[in-house]
Amino acid sequence: MTLPLPTACWDGRTVTFALGEAPAYRPAPAAVVVFAWRLGRFVLGHVPRGWCTPSGHLEPGETDLAAAYRETAEEAGAALCAIERLGVYRLVSSSGTSVVPAFVGVVSSVGPIPAGSESLGAAEVDPADVEGLYWRWDSLMAAMFRHAAEAAAALEQRVRGTQRGKG
Repeated sequence: MTLPLPTACWDGRTVTFALGEAPAYRPAPAAVVVFAWRLGRFVLGHVPRGWCTPSGHLEPGETDLAAAYRETAEEAGAALCAIERLGVYRLVSSSGTSVVPAFVGVVSSVGPIPAGSESLGAAEVDPADVEGLYWRWDSLMAAMFRHAAEAAAALEQRVRGTQRGKG
């Protein structure tokens, strides 16, 4: 991945991404993002703002890792069998800084969207097609999806190799 990553502006906030940042976040995470991956494709959820990676706020007392698993199930109907931390988004505005950890996860199965979810559905999308579908696209998102595809493919290969070794 080319460093430094591009900076973006989202809704008046300056957004940067730091690769592999340790989980001792300052301030505490406000939300999580999961680049869910299944057999060479991203699993996206269709929420009111449009097609996006599973993401959302942490529930009271919830860890960022637990929120990543929950949001993937709620927004894409997907179960993760492996997950790794990619790094952290920092969103800075005049009112302060928000921290949003990002993960890459390997999807083991996809089922129905749970009742009560904001999601309108899910889709498995080829990496080459994400740009035309994703709700917000800029140079930072393009770089993130490229990096996530590489990291997810490597994680999926390790998971599949481990599964073959058990059989």
